[in-house]
Amino acid sequence: MAITTRALAFASRWFDEATVARVFEPLIADWQREWQDASPGRRARVSIRGLAAFICAVIVSSPSLLRTDAPSSVTNRVAVRMARFIALASILLMSPYLASAPESGWRAIILFSLVPSVITVAFPFSMIGAVDAIRRDDTLPSHVERALAAKLGVIALLFMIVFGGFVVQAGNQMFRAAVTRGTPPVRGVRELTTIELMRDPSIAHAGETTNAGGRAAVIRRELSKRAHLAILPVMLLWLRWGMLDRPRRRWYSPLPSWLMTPLVIAMFFLLNFIGINFARSAAVSAAVGVWLPALGFLAIGLITRWWSRAPLIEQGC
Repeated sequence: MAITTRALAFASRWFDEATVARVFEPLIADWQREWQDASPGRRARVSIRGLAAFICAVIVSSPSLLRTDAPSSVTNRVAVRMARFIALASILLMSPYLASAPESGWRAIILFSLVPSVITVAFPFSMIGAVDAIRRDDTLPSHVERALAAKLGVIALLFMIVFGGFVVQAGNQMFRAAVTRGTPPVRGVRELTTIELMRDPSIAHAGETTNAGGRAAVIRRELSKRAHLAILPVMLLWLRWGMLDRPRRRWYSPLPSWLMTPLVIAMFFLLNFIGINFARSAAVSAAVGVWLPALGFLAIGLITRWWSRAPLIEQGC
């Protein structure tokens, strides 16, 4: 059964040898035996039941991923790689604001208030270098690499939800107050936390699905933007991981992270621009256009995985 072979290969990539031998190998052996003993009319039902049991076993065994420790040399390398990129990108993003600061006395406040926003923008793209740092050591077992990547993805998602939904808003308010030299401005949609936006009464108004929908449309767009940014690190982590699974043929296949990162950034902003303008021209909610970069990266990731498996399919593997 090809499905059992792929299931066992999946378990071997994600779990340690002891878990595979204790949990998955007996389960798949019973699955194969039951399928062989079943009549042709019942084999489809056996396959579905075996797949459901395998999925349940994966869910039950998933906490072991959290207990899988990676070498400190690898985790330190990942942290340094991410911190270096975020610091460099933050400096580049803040430079125009610092150069045009109204007075030298306000520059420190402006710098401090911009930090959350620029970190939120730069953080997702640091995943590309992080994946390369994880997979640099060829001696690291596959399940340790994937456990570290899974934990990094969960941490990145939580970081973006908290930072992009609560911390950035306080920084935006501080920035506006610094620009107006201490005058507290009225809080706009960008200065409201995610919970405050979700509780806003205007979001429940019906029929406000276009760009001209007033406050409800603006809130929907802001919530969609925050949700999109929250999942972007996980999306880029998954995308880069799939690219590195492809067999290396030349220096540009796959592209090195120092070249891949600016290309992904440019593609993100290009797709974001196209999506927002398409939403305006099609008279649909701007929130729909915000998700175009995620859909584009998803399509690229699926194509990359299909391409990497094509040679194996041609060889009958």
